[in-house]
Amino acid sequence: MGRLNRYILKNAALSIGGLVIFACCVLLLERLLRIFEIVTVSSDPGVDASRMVVNLLPYYLGIAVPIALLLGTIITVDKLSKSSELTAALGAGVSLFHMTKPFILISIFLAGITMFVEGYLQPIGRYQYRATEYKVRQTSATAALREGTFTTVGSRTFFAGTEGSDGATGPIFIHEEVDQNSDGSGGGTGYRITTANIGKISVIDNSPVLNLAESRGFYVIDGTMSGQLSVQETAITGVVEVKKYQARGDDEREMTSGELFANRKGNVTQVIDKNTNNATLHLRLSKAALLLILPFIAVPFGLNYGRNPSSAGIFVGIVFLVSLQKALEFGQSLGAAGKIPPWLGIWGIIFAVSIFAAIIFWKSAYKMGQPPLTAFSQWVGYIKGEILSGIQSILRRKQATPHV
Repeated sequence: MGRLNRYILKNAALSIGGLVIFACCVLLLERLLRIFEIVTVSSDPGVDASRMVVNLLPYYLGIAVPIALLLGTIITVDKLSKSSELTAALGAGVSLFHMTKPFILISIFLAGITMFVEGYLQPIGRYQYRATEYKVRQTSATAALREGTFTTVGSRTFFAGTEGSDGATGPIFIHEEVDQNSDGSGGGTGYRITTANIGKISVIDNSPVLNLAESRGFYVIDGTMSGQLSVQETAITGVVEVKKYQARGDDEREMTSGELFANRKGNVTQVIDKNTNNATLHLRLSKAALLLILPFIAVPFGLNYGRNPSSAGIFVGIVFLVSLQKALEFGQSLGAAGKIPPWLGIWGIIFAVSIFAAIIFWKSAYKMGQPPLTAFSQWVGYIKGEILSGIQSILRRKQATPHV
């Protein structure tokens, strides 16, 4: 690799790497508020929140990489154009394809990373995120004793006072719906009230138990209070209903690419439809293939030869990538529904994008005409000029109109 390509590779790697980190941080900020809301009932919120954030990273990395590759390439080429370095290199006989090689190398590296992230880390991370969220919501035994909060679990409603340093909470108020007389023989409908000065959670045989000290209780059946009882110590089981999260593999998005490939004929698991299985597999592979095509689109989008500096490439690139992502998702949905072959809805779009990339790059590299987005920039500039001219003419007419 020559000195020019090493220079381009360094600038491109810095731009793309910085955009990947920036995009991941921005995308995570949106989910952090929800994570904090979930872990407020956790007995170990710091660990659970960290685990959920780590498991989300592969998902957001899959979104950030194509955006960063496209925008990073456009920004790098645009800088070379505005500084006239691109013009000097072309004048020295260096072809545009030769200067695109560093971006191709980066795209190959990112395609390999994407296949691993999309095929393994993302489905495992998705499952672990859901399992952690489920565990926090279902097995957080202290959720029933959150300080100053009413919490309903089944037919019981709990309220707890201040939590002490030993983990005990008090005072405790418990409201429970019942369907029995005060003597327990049945026939009446009402509720039972239990209060205690101290309450503490313990786990016995994987079942959370609420231990109460200095407690009192009574029934209210058909509006009549009876059955008052005062005890020094008592215990209530079933504070929360503990259930295990579903096994991984009930959702195609939680299956690795190897598992999807093994199930492409639908003979490994009957839970996931064969078309859904194959459409998901083709979508993951297409995301890696798309990265190999993006440099041949991004480089022409970043060209301006220093004569008409413009940032239209960034705007058009974002619109193009978002539209392409939605088109791939639509193709996947058609394939999963069985309306078309699962591969056709995905690879048909990739083939069309490849043709578009070949045409636009060939015209930019070998025709040496105006950059592809020059016409777009001129059109935007024309509209902007017309708007400004209209505003100025209106202001002049107002100034020329005599005041009565």
